[in-house]
Amino acid sequence: MAAVKMVAVDMDGTFLDDRKQYDRSRFMACYQMMKQRGIRFVVASGNQYYQLKSFFPEIAHEIAFVAENGAWILDSEEELFCGAFSREAVHAVLDTLQQGNYPGLRFLICGRNSAYYFAGADAQWLQKMRHYCHRLRPIETLDEIATIDCLNLP
Repeated sequence: MAAVKMVAVDMDGTFLDDRKQYDRSRFMACYQMMKQRGIRFVVASGNQYYQLKSFFPEIAHEIAFVAENGAWILDSEEELFCGAFSREAVHAVLDTLQQGNYPGLRFLICGRNSAYYFAGADAQWLQKMRHYCHRLRPIETLDEIATIDCLNLP
């Protein structure tokens, strides 16, 4: 029988209950046993890294996160991977999304320091997005992101 080397969990609807909570004391006891056995704990989710990190304040510095659907991967606070698009690709995607062929479509632009939304976004939608992204900032244009975040946009 092969030894367990890693336990990876999804968050919403899996590790977390409907109230976005988990039994912290029970988990910490399990986590300590995993640590003693050399088993790594990985949080994998489409959610923003900062939101995921907030669920594990005591151990966030020693576990791994596969955040934002795999676009940003950190292990013990060391960045292992950060997916990025060229500025031209981002503009092409935004142009397509904003042409009006997708009525009611709302989106965020995710970066290392924050997720961004265009000013004037629906307040109810923004409130919902705050459940997944602890860091959200409004922008007027894409050019603002280059000055306030490192998105690896050349």
